[in-house]
Amino acid sequence: MMSWPFMSAGGLLGMLAAVLFIVGVVALILWAIGTTPGRPADDDAMEILRARYARGEIDDEQFAKAKGTLGESHPRSPRPRGLLVGAALLVAGLILGLLAWASFDGYGGMLGFGMMGMMGPGPTAPAGTSVTMAGTRFTPATLRIKTGETVRWFNDDAMPHTVTAVGGAWDSGDLSPGASYERRFDAAGTYSYVCRYHVWMTAAVVVSGS
Repeated sequence: MMSWPFMSAGGLLGMLAAVLFIVGVVALILWAIGTTPGRPADDDAMEILRARYARGEIDDEQFAKAKGTLGESHPRSPRPRGLLVGAALLVAGLILGLLAWASFDGYGGMLGFGMMGMMGPGPTAPAGTSVTMAGTRFTPATLRIKTGETVRWFNDDAMPHTVTAVGGAWDSGDLSPGASYERRFDAAGTYSYVCRYHVWMTAAVVVSGS
């Protein structure tokens, strides 16, 4: 079954980062709307009271008594909780976004050798016939061998990968961190392959006659 890049660890982090960022923006907008100075109801009542007093409908004593009952109106004070929640969500979204970007690009090998390299097995294939997967890339990107030689791939990354021939002629299946896969090449030619989880991970084995 075909897997897609957004189902990888980096893709899930990216989607979560986007959700947190959007929710944070919405929270800040709601906070801004809630703290916009409005017109308290007491102000309307006071204007009506002044108008009646000006028209002579109430005397000084009644005006003073009603004014004392209404009291002085106070502007609506902003609530800091919405601001804090929105800002926290935005920061969390940005941090997760950076982590997702790092996992896709292999930033400094942060999600490759730096975390899982020591957990994977060391290459046991003959020198020059092994490929490592770390930092979401194949190394080396082009491997040159002789006919009849066997290539072994090692997943030294922090996430699963596959070694899948372009066109689907052969496939390693899921290779979890620390797993390996090998294949013998008996015919000369160029064999391009890709990781089904991370389609930008491409490489090739170039087989020449013995």
